[in-house]
Amino acid sequence: AAAPPPPLPAGCTSVKEVPQGLELALECYCSASARQTRVKAVSARSIGMEVKAKDSEANKPLCEYLGETLAGDGCAKLRCEVVRGERAPVKVVRVLCDGLAAAAAYQRLSIAQLAADREAAAAAPP
Repeated sequence: AAAPPPPLPAGCTSVKEVPQGLELALECYCSASARQTRVKAVSARSIGMEVKAKDSEANKPLCEYLGETLAGDGCAKLRCEVVRGERAPVKVVRVLCDGLAAAAAYQRLSIAQLAADREAAAAAPP
């Protein structure tokens, strides 16, 4: 069996357990010219995201990315919805998932950030 995820950082508000799932506090940078939607930063206070979309169209690709990233390998994509900040860069997204612990979600987002950083470094000109 996989090792349990490390505990959340003290005072963590970026990933919270709520009835029927989790809420994520996000800060989004939207750009139609971004290479891809990705996690840019994970901290106790917020999750920084880069979204490949215009500001007005960011919620759908953001929710699709989070649903896939948080589902884990071989699992069906999770349903996500923006519950606050629909038209703002600072958003709260609810992830509908029974049984996904906040610590596991935080770990999956951290792993996704590391992978995105490696990809960006590999794609950068020397």
